[in-house]
Amino acid sequence: MELIRINDRKLKIMLTPSDMSHFEMNAERLGEDTEQMRRSFRMLMKEVRRKIAFELDDRRVSVQYFPSREGGCEMFISCSLQEEQKRSLPAVVERLLPQKAEEKPEKYRREIVYRMPELEDLLRVCQRLKSTGFAGESRAFREERGGWLLYLRFQTKSPFSLPEPMAFLAEYGTPCNLAQAKAYIPEHTKPISARAVEELAALAK
Repeated sequence: MELIRINDRKLKIMLTPSDMSHFEMNAERLGEDTEQMRRSFRMLMKEVRRKIAFELDDRRVSVQYFPSREGGCEMFISCSLQEEQKRSLPAVVERLLPQKAEEKPEKYRREIVYRMPELEDLLRVCQRLKSTGFAGESRAFREERGGWLLYLRFQTKSPFSLPEPMAFLAEYGTPCNLAQAKAYIPEHTKPISARAVEELAALAK
């Protein structure tokens, strides 16, 4: 395991296939919300804290992960200002920051991409997401080969979780590898909507 401290609030973790095995992580299942994955993440962070002084504010943590072809993984973990740091800020700045973390139970930022074969599936997904009160970022793309991609960015309680109201996504499409999708989208798709949930939901039958 290799650790690179980017700054006091951001850390890069590089895991080899043997590291993944040690922490009982499966590179192809990092996006799943299971007790095993949560336990593996806790084991990983415990080892990180043993090696370097890096403390997280658990209420404001973002985790991005990029599986490698060899079976390893790269993770970028960042956190917001600690409570004691916020108290030292000028009042005018502090007013711009979230005042009550307990009103924001979400802890982690997730990015996912789903591929749907038919436009009707994409429209239906957007309609159902809107009905759940989805408040994250949503973008839709049209593939050169005829499929449809939906990119979603949102807050959730676990770095590997998909909120229960969004579990229906698997009924309509197939999850994509995030790193591969980000490289694929600019080259092989055409943007359809930068506010997909809001704009496309109204078009569903």
